[in-house]
Amino acid sequence: MNILSTAPTRAGAAGDVARRLAYWMGPAIRAADDSLGAALYLALGTTIATTRAYTSRSLAEVFGHLAVDELAHWERSIGMLSGEGAAAATRQSAVRARWIALHAGPSLPAITRALRALTPAVTVVEILASEVSTTDPLAVYRLAVLLPEAQEADAQLRARIDATLAPQAQAQVSWAIGRGDGPDIDPFLCDRPDRGAVEIDLLAS
Repeated sequence: MNILSTAPTRAGAAGDVARRLAYWMGPAIRAADDSLGAALYLALGTTIATTRAYTSRSLAEVFGHLAVDELAHWERSIGMLSGEGAAAATRQSAVRARWIALHAGPSLPAITRALRALTPAVTVVEILASEVSTTDPLAVYRLAVLLPEAQEADAQLRARIDATLAPQAQAQVSWAIGRGDGPDIDPFLCDRPDRGAVEIDLLAS
């Protein structure tokens, strides 16, 4: 004889856990809606679901790029100005970028990784000494940070890029932020600064 298990039908996290408990226990405890069994399962389901949500949220607060309640603490702890008033996602990405900048080192891959925490579309270009040794040797100490046309004029993004690079780049390195794509310019060519005014102006800025 087949005996079907019954379980409460309430929607939501508590109901989901209650149904799982009921199916695990089997038909020994009948748990149709409004029954004592359903009430017991829902009470357990509420407790487990609430505990799980609290634990998950607590674990998220340990990581700056996921934190919400402790986001202001994260900003203070790594020397950032408060981002209060900005969207949480924007503040989280800034915290992540700052953390990478403080711990990943000043290499080009590390700098790129930090800036891509702010915007995945960024490109960081360095100048090869072999290309500028006879024309502008100091160009090797400059970086070009290139943004898509739609982001180039974003003053807040540019400020976050500067704030990220300031503690990460070596003291002798400077950088300029410019546009790396769009209808009015050719693709940026880091190894040929003599190719056009756009490259020369950006690198010299």
